[in-house]
Amino acid sequence: MSVGDQTLRNLGAASRDPLLGQLVGDYRVESVIGSGAMGIVYKGQHEMIGKAVAIKVLKAEISDDPDMVARLVREARTVNAIHHPGIVDIFGFGNLPTGQPYVVMDLLIGEPMDAWIDREAPASPTAWIPLIDALLSALGAAHDVGVIHRDLKPGNVFLEKSREGPPRVKLLDFGLARQADRAQGSVRPTNPGTLLGTPAFMAPEQVMGQRVGPMTDLYAVGGIAYQMCTKRLPHEAPSAVEVLSAKMLQDAVPPTKWNPNLDAELVEWIMALLHREPDKRPPHAEQIRGSLRRIGERLSRRPTGSRAQTTPKRQWGEAKTILASAAEQTLLMNPAPAQPPPQAAPPRAGAQTVFADGVEPTFVPGEAPPADMKRPWEAQRPATAVVENALAAAPTQAQVPNAATPNPGPRSTPPAAVSQPIIVPRSKAPYVVVGVLGLLVLLAVLYLVVR
Repeated sequence: MSVGDQTLRNLGAASRDPLLGQLVGDYRVESVIGSGAMGIVYKGQHEMIGKAVAIKVLKAEISDDPDMVARLVREARTVNAIHHPGIVDIFGFGNLPTGQPYVVMDLLIGEPMDAWIDREAPASPTAWIPLIDALLSALGAAHDVGVIHRDLKPGNVFLEKSREGPPRVKLLDFGLARQADRAQGSVRPTNPGTLLGTPAFMAPEQVMGQRVGPMTDLYAVGGIAYQMCTKRLPHEAPSAVEVLSAKMLQDAVPPTKWNPNLDAELVEWIMALLHREPDKRPPHAEQIRGSLRRIGERLSRRPTGSRAQTTPKRQWGEAKTILASAAEQTLLMNPAPAQPPPQAAPPRAGAQTVFADGVEPTFVPGEAPPADMKRPWEAQRPATAVVENALAAAPTQAQVPNAATPNPGPRSTPPAAVSQPIIVPRSKAPYVVVGVLGLLVLLAVLYLVVR
């Protein structure tokens, strides 16, 4: 049982527990934090210096079981052999007048990791990778001194609140931990035919009663990471027996089944830890910690959000193709306006160029232009270009006065009677094209955001 285990529950009224208000060593018992299968955890305070602590007391009904007592003693010794800030510190041990053993340890303020998973999963890798990185750091320190946890699960990992930055990860409950054989780096099974651990996070070699080692704990890390990014388990079945059977006979379901947007390298990292053969898993916590950090650094450079795990370059390429195709279709549907037919006679100096929505007069050289007339640079370029092309292409008598004369000389001013205004409709096609393209750009951006 651990402070962070999901099996902890509030025991209700203080009057039900005779230990409340009593002295346990140098600490006054103030309240009940929770209870589990093995013991009860209390909040205590040092009588002299006021330090708040957690006191775990073995339950009376199992306090005469030598195995349970040995497990509590082993937990205290194991923790003090590791010396890592990511492992809860146990600094006191004793026995109550009733004979029940107890340990005194750090009081942690925060929440167990399983509560975080229930609330946050499926979480973004940038949110959970730092937590797994800290867990691997503590686990690597334990492995370095030959300690195998054997019961690693989210309920045995605590997220302690921090005044600044992310929560601090604390690894709890080394009651099942054993010292590995220095020569082989593994631990013999405690009792043949006895299963110790939590089925959902047990490695196949634990299920089959074989030797366990660092790779056994790393299998559990893979299961925790799997749950963080999918809110599912690698093997799911109606009963614990079926789960254990699936672990021995079937590979884990790829996490992409539940979360298709997961990064491919991250999926490979998780599946390597969940390999059924322990020899094919990464052997050291620090090794996989380094690879996980590289993945996290790469993913942190991507846009935030769970949907940023897809490939942005491919999406932009698709958007450009869509825009180009739509623009081509738009131009086909809105062809350029036809040029006006040539006029029989050119306009004289001072003739008027009339637009469909207004009149833009020119002026005779030497005369002052009207105050309200538009300047040539104020006219719309597409319409002006149409007029200029029409004037340049129109054959007139002034341009060819006599078929026998190749060079008629300077053009004379035609009589005023032959002068006619040129009617040129202002084209709206450019506005349509620009408007449609703008709409397509907006739709492409919305497509990228929603996808």
